[in-house]
Amino acid sequence: MYKPTADRLKEGALAIEKFRTLADSEQEWLLELLRVGKSAILALKILDAISANPLTFEEIADICECNPQTVSQMLNALEQGGMTIQMDETSAYAPTGRLRKLVRR
Repeated sequence: MYKPTADRLKEGALAIEKFRTLADSEQEWLLELLRVGKSAILALKILDAISANPLTFEEIADICECNPQTVSQMLNALEQGGMTIQMDETSAYAPTGRLRKLVRR
């Protein structure tokens, strides 16, 4: 085994252990993210960057430390996969859609 692979396993050992304790249904959908790998992490960073307001591909690339072309390609792929992303030739916006918990008083 290559040293970088061994190092990644060491870093992720506790997360792997926690993954194994999850219900099968939880493991199933998380495995989909694992198949995508590093691309999923970058996609999440990109989506977080554009969740509050529209940014240009260059601004997103600066925030995520990647190439603007990569940003454009990833956002197009996510949109084609069914995500709601508002894009034009130079900028993108993806509202979070995160559920908020309301407190009753």
